[in-house]
Amino acid sequence: MKRDKLRQNHVVRRGMRLSVIDGIYARIYAGLCMIGSGFVTKFMLLLGASPLHFSLLSALGQVATLSEPLGVAFTHRLPRRKWACVWITAAGRLLTMFLGAALFFTLKEAGIWFALTLLFLAASLQAVGGNIWIAWMSDLIPLKIRGRFFSRRNQILLLAGMVVSYVVSIYVDMFESTGGFLRRVLIESVGLGKWFVPQNQATFLAWMFVGATLIGLYGLTILAKQPERPLKKVAKGRLRDEYSQPFTDANFRRLLVFGIWWMLATGVGSAFWGPFMLKNLGMGMFRMQIYSTLHGVASLFSWLYWGKFVDRFGNKTTMTICIILGGLNPMFWLFVSPANYNILWLEAVISGTMWAGNALVTTNFVLSVAPQGKQQIYSGLYNAVAGVSMMCSTLLSGIFFPAPLDILGKHLQSEQVVFGIGGLLRWSTLIPLVFVVEKNHVPLRDALASSLRYFWEYWQTKFKR
Repeated sequence: MKRDKLRQNHVVRRGMRLSVIDGIYARIYAGLCMIGSGFVTKFMLLLGASPLHFSLLSALGQVATLSEPLGVAFTHRLPRRKWACVWITAAGRLLTMFLGAALFFTLKEAGIWFALTLLFLAASLQAVGGNIWIAWMSDLIPLKIRGRFFSRRNQILLLAGMVVSYVVSIYVDMFESTGGFLRRVLIESVGLGKWFVPQNQATFLAWMFVGATLIGLYGLTILAKQPERPLKKVAKGRLRDEYSQPFTDANFRRLLVFGIWWMLATGVGSAFWGPFMLKNLGMGMFRMQIYSTLHGVASLFSWLYWGKFVDRFGNKTTMTICIILGGLNPMFWLFVSPANYNILWLEAVISGTMWAGNALVTTNFVLSVAPQGKQQIYSGLYNAVAGVSMMCSTLLSGIFFPAPLDILGKHLQSEQVVFGIGGLLRWSTLIPLVFVVEKNHVPLRDALASSLRYFWEYWQTKFKR
């Protein structure tokens, strides 16, 4: 018995270590050439994308989650999940290698649609692989340490991705006047100024996508070494019944209503954050990366706390705090201008803290609600339905793009109008969250009181003379 337990602990530790290493490569890859990457946004701008195109880009990332439940179909009768996860994910990552081919189209519009199509297919395949991966990991990592493990893993992954993105952003800015002092030192002083001109910026990004894809594919060789526990023998009926069973669970339906509402709210304006910084505020990639760095550092410091908070007080209470902060974030954007966007540095810290907690809840909430052995189908259906909800509001933001608005003596640009509406909608998602039931849930008031008491005792112990 003791030997079996030691062997089991060894498998878990090895799986956690390899998961972190694999995740580093995955994060670098995603940060450089997946939907949501600032470099993809920059590439689309260089191709001439419009606000509607950016709405489609963001929406396609959510539509891709519709393919998540296919992970259940692929593994329904398989004794192992590993190789299905590896090969499906590899197929998705391989596609982004060809994003640069969009530059060869004579018509810019055709190149934009080619890039959108590739990104959608890549995201869809990786969503299937991600669904298989989350079931694989939920079987491997015990529930009692899952929150802390994912928080620590996310910290390391974010740091690695942030460093690489910072370096690449410096080189991207070298093609513009925003390169500043670094451009003069690293480029003009060694005679490379003829290459680092705006006309070559898109070509540089195209080759960067190739390199990032190779990094992502190499990471999958690490994933293939990760251990997998034998699947527990759970009675499996028809595939149709597997898909319908979660909807008979009343608590899952309540969680789904919340997920739909929350994703509808966060989808409003989600396509415009990056373009607004680049076009309306005149921020270069380097300054955008400063924003991302503050966001990332806040996430790094808060993830460890969020992991302990989730394990101790539950996902529902954590999400309540995230909603309150999440509605506040867009309001900062109502007061920025090209001459004064320093307020965004504070917003980045609050936003990074909030989204770190949200990322943990997104991973753990549905897993905590799902019965043992049903995590994969519950997670896949939840993410698919919630993703479609965000797609709808993202598309509607672009289709019904509002005119600028003057309100209370303040002139708001079109994007800022959308941001303000999105913030109000985020706060409204506290309503459906109330009805979700979670085991071991601690009310927000008690959780905050306990946390404040802990910090007070820590402060007294640490600084007591």
